[in-house]
Amino acid sequence: MALLMFAVPVSAVTVADPRGDSLVAMRVLDEQVARIGHRLAVANLDLCADRRWLPGFAVHDLSQYGGEYRDAASRAFGLGARPAVLAVPPGGPADRAGLRADDLLVSLDGAALPDGESASDGSFERMEHILGAIETAFADGVADVEFERGGVSLAVRVEAERGCPSRFQVIPSRRLNALADGRYVQLTTAIADYAQDEQELAAVLAHEFAHNVLSHRARLDAADVERGFFGNFGRNARLIRETEIEADRLSVYLLDRAGYDPEAPVRFWTRFGKRGLNFLGSATHPNWRRRIDLFRTEIEAIRRSRAAGDLPIPEFLSAPADAPEATARR
Repeated sequence: MALLMFAVPVSAVTVADPRGDSLVAMRVLDEQVARIGHRLAVANLDLCADRRWLPGFAVHDLSQYGGEYRDAASRAFGLGARPAVLAVPPGGPADRAGLRADDLLVSLDGAALPDGESASDGSFERMEHILGAIETAFADGVADVEFERGGVSLAVRVEAERGCPSRFQVIPSRRLNALADGRYVQLTTAIADYAQDEQELAAVLAHEFAHNVLSHRARLDAADVERGFFGNFGRNARLIRETEIEADRLSVYLLDRAGYDPEAPVRFWTRFGKRGLNFLGSATHPNWRRRIDLFRTEIEAIRRSRAAGDLPIPEFLSAPADAPEATARR
């Protein structure tokens, strides 16, 4: 009798998997960021000089996960030799075609994706190859995607939609930070957690996305602007500050066009600024009160355009450059 009573609860015990749980929780954020990013990229197509076909799904691979998180990722997502779908923004091309999270990708237009264990541990090298293969397959706007789901081989044709080319990523970090480099828009889990709702999260992403839309990285590189420590002084700081102001101004238009609340940056940066965080008032960034003024000025311009039945377009995109070192904004 004692053995029987002991056996029942032991068989029902679930082994704790904190690393797996943290990865699952982060995947929820990945899905949210993918959804916001896709909306921003598609809704603002006319503002982008560079345009791509976007298939509407994000992927991940076991090679990305380092240390003990590698086994946790395998348990949580079924990752192994093949890359898998990480997130599928609802209503997007992949969602309409029937692709789902955790589908294991086999080939695109008959070209096999990497298959087999990667020697790298926590490296992004293999993922870059996978992402490049996806972009190549969808270069003409459509691709046949072969995948496995529950051990069954399936295939769908995904018809992509045009959008601005940026890859949206979540980075595990306790730092309150977000950045853009011309190709990627990245934000940390800490700043994502600080956002009170999806509208505020979209506001953070829209600011960084604006840097890519405006080709700020290429513009600063062409002007030989130094980053890091020397970016806080003189000409370097002034030119970086110009890009930050432009990104703030454009961000509310990006939000409005994608169906988000253009007032969300006001709420987020007011709360953030009152905490006294340094980068909101530095040589390269206006202080938070100045940023709020910039947002409100553009929000009023958006409202006037909407009231007149026009699509809001930032005036500074077509205005002549104020500084001789500034280049075309688009």
